[in-house]
Amino acid sequence: MMRRFLMRRSYNKGQWSQARTHANKIIHLPKEKELARSVVIRSYFNEGLFAEVIHCNQKWGFEFEHLSEKAAYKLSLLNPTSQKIFDPRIKKLHASQPAPTHRDAEWDPVDLCDNFIQEKNRLWMRHPHGWTYWDMPEGYSLEKTHDALLILATEVLLRPWEPSTHLDSTVRRKTGERLALAYSGGTDSTAAVFTLPHDTILGYHRRNFESILDHRNAQRVMDHFEQNLGRVIVDIPSNHELIRTFYHKQIGFSTDMACASHLILLADYYGIGAIAFGMPLDNTWLMKGRKFRDFSESQYLKHWGQRFARAGLELVLPIAGLSEAGAMKICESEGILPYMNSCLRGNGMEGCGECWKCFHKNGPLGRPYDIEASEIQTFLNRRPLPTATHALWALKQMGHQSQAPDLQHHMEEDFSWWTCYYPPAKEILPERWKAGIIDKISKHLQDMTRPYIIESVNYFDE
Repeated sequence: MMRRFLMRRSYNKGQWSQARTHANKIIHLPKEKELARSVVIRSYFNEGLFAEVIHCNQKWGFEFEHLSEKAAYKLSLLNPTSQKIFDPRIKKLHASQPAPTHRDAEWDPVDLCDNFIQEKNRLWMRHPHGWTYWDMPEGYSLEKTHDALLILATEVLLRPWEPSTHLDSTVRRKTGERLALAYSGGTDSTAAVFTLPHDTILGYHRRNFESILDHRNAQRVMDHFEQNLGRVIVDIPSNHELIRTFYHKQIGFSTDMACASHLILLADYYGIGAIAFGMPLDNTWLMKGRKFRDFSESQYLKHWGQRFARAGLELVLPIAGLSEAGAMKICESEGILPYMNSCLRGNGMEGCGECWKCFHKNGPLGRPYDIEASEIQTFLNRRPLPTATHALWALKQMGHQSQAPDLQHHMEEDFSWWTCYYPPAKEILPERWKAGIIDKISKHLQDMTRPYIIESVNYFDE
């Protein structure tokens, strides 16, 4: 039928109003009703007419309830004064999560340690909106885990929302001997591996619920580290990245330190006395990669350094003085690139080619990416530009200056310093690890020379 053809063609071209016009011409026909209704309501959704979506769903006997729920969620985002509701996908994730046998226990904001229970190898933590868990190694014991570790783990997961986690604690743990790294499998944390002692524990957090994140790329490099390089891998499944979603945030880590919650909780089990993070220059001396700050004097470093110290843990930031580009250089010279890929959606051999990581992590390494991909374009058009210094360096490196014409004057600058090491970063390294880390970095990168160009970085006059 011609009208069906015209409806489909208009819809596929994104001509929403025209598609509805054709659909309404055939919506009364029994054989066409189902498809026509779908086109009408979905075209309203795609056009952002969410109230019409809800109205159509009610008119048609709640036939499109899932789409109506998504529309209601979108409307709540558009109206700051309305009560926030959950995205249907997040609501479904919440409902599908397991709970311990004693699920009726209430969140205790006074005795934070009282929120933890263990059932077999699964460690549970009660939070104000439900439960989160970690699947621990054989022989792990909550009873043998120091209270200071439980308190710190609670803070890294709940600090943005729970004032009770801000209180100073008198509980202190004796410092352990081993060093562990919160390892993600990406470029930065892989570069960090090569700056630390060979016996460093590589602690991988495995998101244990359905999402777009694919662990196969990370698994490939971890297999190589374990099987060919003799590295110690600790792989802990957990669902704690859902905690943020109860506060209407995207899935992810509650704080920068939350990626190490499993290592904090395992510190007594492995005798850990220091935890390292693959946090590069882009997030230390540069605020969000675009404005210089004296990170060594920052409240951020002082706070977390003190909190970790109370739990008998030194905070180690081995690559705080080198950029994402410097991390790439280390990975390349260490010969790890054939086994490593930073893309979180890759298939274990390559990246998706369409995400921001594929652009600014894989692109400079000569790996394929689509500069016109929706996500890449979205990031490139944001102002301030995300990870600005590295993004500008990458655009210039790959000949894409035209993608950010308003920032052309910055791309005319000399970025040779971006693959060098910022010497003041040496001063924040704990003494017992400092010499070894500096020695390993110096084999790969030269020091920046004075005057340090990084100290004048402020691309957006903030």
